[in-house]
Amino acid sequence: MSLPGPRILIPFVALAGGMTIAAPAPRSADIPRDFTLSNGVRTTLDQLRGRVVMLNIWATWCVPCRAELPLLNAYYRRHRGEGLVVIGIAVDEGKTPADQLVSPAIAYLQARHVHGRDLTVSSVPTSYVFAKSGRLEHVGRQAFDARSLERVLGPLLKAK
Repeated sequence: MSLPGPRILIPFVALAGGMTIAAPAPRSADIPRDFTLSNGVRTTLDQLRGRVVMLNIWATWCVPCRAELPLLNAYYRRHRGEGLVVIGIAVDEGKTPADQLVSPAIAYLQARHVHGRDLTVSSVPTSYVFAKSGRLEHVGRQAFDARSLERVLGPLLKAK
């Protein structure tokens, strides 16, 4: 009995690989829309229209998330005057609250009382980026590096 040739297997392997990599686009209802922030202020995505908004969902036990924090913080400090809002949403529910990890040196706000089980993210970090119009422009399911952060946020900040 002979095995199928590579010409037959390649399309099946490509299709199977694509099925494991592809993730469904988030439904609007899956994205958190209102928050109580670490400064006690309650806000909604609708109230933040006119600004570029990044919701960064992370966890203290997530090494890429922790590595991303200083990068997001530095980018936020440089661009907050241009209308950038970054809101961190920690999904920790155990004995390691995000408050213990997030130092006062982190300039952007953290959302409170958002439970991981209420979110439909498949991995952390996950970032949702909204244009000034409020339209969802980017969903990232991996940590940003400096280049990808600028590639995603830069054009949105420059847009009118």
